[in-house]
Amino acid sequence: MKKIIGVVPASYIGDPEQSCMADHYRLGNNYVKRLTEAGCIPIGLAPVDNYFSEEALDLCDGFLVQGGAEFFPYHYQLIHYAVTKRKKYLGICLGEQLIYVYFKLCEILKEEGYEGDTVAGILDYLARQPKGFTLQKKIDGHRMGKMKRGEEDAAKHDVNIVPGTLLHRVVGRDTMRLCSFHYLNTPPEQTLVKINAWSALGDGVVEGTEYSDYILGVQGHPEADDLLPEIFKFLA
Repeated sequence: MKKIIGVVPASYIGDPEQSCMADHYRLGNNYVKRLTEAGCIPIGLAPVDNYFSEEALDLCDGFLVQGGAEFFPYHYQLIHYAVTKRKKYLGICLGEQLIYVYFKLCEILKEEGYEGDTVAGILDYLARQPKGFTLQKKIDGHRMGKMKRGEEDAAKHDVNIVPGTLLHRVVGRDTMRLCSFHYLNTPPEQTLVKINAWSALGDGVVEGTEYSDYILGVQGHPEADDLLPEIFKFLA
C-alpha cells in the first residue's frame, strides 16, 4: 500500500512586505513530483496560524520538510511529532538544518531544567533571543542565484557520503552531486545528530545529518531533477 507523505510548506503568513490578503503557504512542485515518482502519495499539510492539527499529522505515514527561509512554530511541532511517533522524516535544506536545531533546543531546555511541553518551551526560548539569533552556521560560497530550467548542473557540486550512515544505505554509494542554494547549515563541530555527508569541495561544510533510522536530512536539493530517486524512496 502506498505511503501517505505530508509535505511541509514554506510560510509567508504575516509577512509585513505583503498585503493582508497575501498570507499563504508554498509547496514546491518538484518535491511533490519526486515523491510521486517514488511511489508515495504526497499531500500538502496546511497549518492554521502556524500550527498543524494532530488529526492531519496522524493521517501521514511520513513527512518531507522542504526548503525555506526560516523556521516557524509548525516546523518544531512537526519534527517533535515525527521524533516521538517514530514516523519517517526527510528534511531538505531548511528541513535538514531543522534536525540539529531541534535537538540542540531540546538540549538547552534540559539544561535549563524545563519540564513542560517541548514545543512550547522551544518557542518561549526563541522568543527570548535577540533579533537575528540562529543556531545554524553561516557559510560563504555555496549559495547560487536562481537557476533557469535545464541549468541545474551549474549549481551542483559533489558530496561525500559517510559510510555506515542511513544516507549511505539509502543511496547505496559513496558520493552524489547536489544543487547547492544554501548559506546556512549545521555546525560541523556538533555531536547531537549524526553527520552523514560532507562537501567534497574541501571547505568542511556539512551536507547532511540524520537521527536513528527514520530521520534523514540532506542540505542540497535532490528534488531539482530526477537523478537521485533513492532519497525519496526512503519515504516509500
